[in-house]
Amino acid sequence: MKITGTEKAAQPRLGSSFNKVWVATIASSLGDGVQLAALPLLAVQLTSNPLLIGAVGAVATLPWFLLGLPAGALVDRWNRKKVMLRADLVRFAILALLTVAVLTHHADIALLIVAGFALGCGDIFFDISAQAIMPVVVSGDQALIRANSRISAAEINGEQLAGPPLGGVLFALSHSLPFLGNAFSFLISAIFVGSLKGDFGNAPTAEPARRNLRDEVAEGLRWLLKHRVLRALSGTAAVGNLVFTAQMSLLVLLAKDQYGLGDIGYGLLLSSTAVGAFIGSFMASTVSRKLQVGTMRCIGMTVEGLAVAGMGLTGNPWVAGGMMAVIGFSMSIQIVIVGSLRQRMAPAKIRGRVLSASRLISLMGAPFGGVLGGYLASAISLRTPFIMGGLLMVLVALLSLPALSNRSIREATAEASATPEAPEATEAPETTEALEEASATAPKQGASK
Repeated sequence: MKITGTEKAAQPRLGSSFNKVWVATIASSLGDGVQLAALPLLAVQLTSNPLLIGAVGAVATLPWFLLGLPAGALVDRWNRKKVMLRADLVRFAILALLTVAVLTHHADIALLIVAGFALGCGDIFFDISAQAIMPVVVSGDQALIRANSRISAAEINGEQLAGPPLGGVLFALSHSLPFLGNAFSFLISAIFVGSLKGDFGNAPTAEPARRNLRDEVAEGLRWLLKHRVLRALSGTAAVGNLVFTAQMSLLVLLAKDQYGLGDIGYGLLLSSTAVGAFIGSFMASTVSRKLQVGTMRCIGMTVEGLAVAGMGLTGNPWVAGGMMAVIGFSMSIQIVIVGSLRQRMAPAKIRGRVLSASRLISLMGAPFGGVLGGYLASAISLRTPFIMGGLLMVLVALLSLPALSNRSIREATAEASATPEAPEATEAPETTEALEEASATAPKQGASK
């Protein structure tokens, strides 16, 4: 869709603070993509045990289930900019040590598992903090969506498109190069994060004493579960993750048995999702101006469900690739727009806790997806998990309409905008022009889609 000159002029500028976060994301996401390919390649060099090799890949997600909720509470306590900076420096140190171990032939599978877990912990604190400060870094609903679109595009390009092939090439040149490159990506990220002006911490409150961590975690979780819109968004995301995990765990069998693809064809089929997601990340801002969030969510989940079901019904690899591109496109748009809505609705004081609780609930469907999909495939047929999963997504999209109607979301957004809260510390506009720009791009109360 072509954007006119008038539309371009109307789009709010994102500012230097966002650009610093964006460059940091580009660097670290590219490093993550390099590591994503290199870590299993190194694991195969160290052991032939499939269980241990699988553990290396799975351990990075384990911290979300162990530390996701307390990490959100700690992010709300601490200075979020400093959390991001320290997370970058810690990950740089871990990868530097891993690089030395690989160079000196002291790396073993236990070290990879420990390093993967530690890096996953760093990812949690950085990601929650980065999401929590985004409504402070940019001003206005459309600016927030544009900012999240660029962040999403950077992550998809680095972690799924450019990073993995680069990681394979670097690993072929030297086993230590991918980890060295990823270490420097975090160092670059730290430099840009450290240059942000302002401390991005919650403003001081009159509370007499800090409560224990468990009470703070419970406060964020209770707030989320009582919020009809955000609760429904998290629940529908959990269903989507269940279906997506089942789909991806069985895709290799479907590609070989039903589509007749070899290893290269399977790799290209996988990449089609990333291509669709990359395009979708750039289209999210345009879609947000054309469709209200409730309409977008219902259409998006329905389209994804039909595409998943279509993959189980077709035997044509080109059609399947198109379906996967559609899934990636829709998922990317929803992640950006729904994520922006969640950032706006969560009070600044507990934003880290709300975001981490929402992320954890959304991930809860993933562990069961592979098991349930495998059971249905073995008990009935390989097509069954795709067809049933797709229909389940369509059904959930329709059942969630009362909670996620456009009216419900508008009312919740207006309520969040009208609720007074202590502002977060951030950089002050440096010029009169910056003040005028901030005023022009400020969100209109109750008018958000």
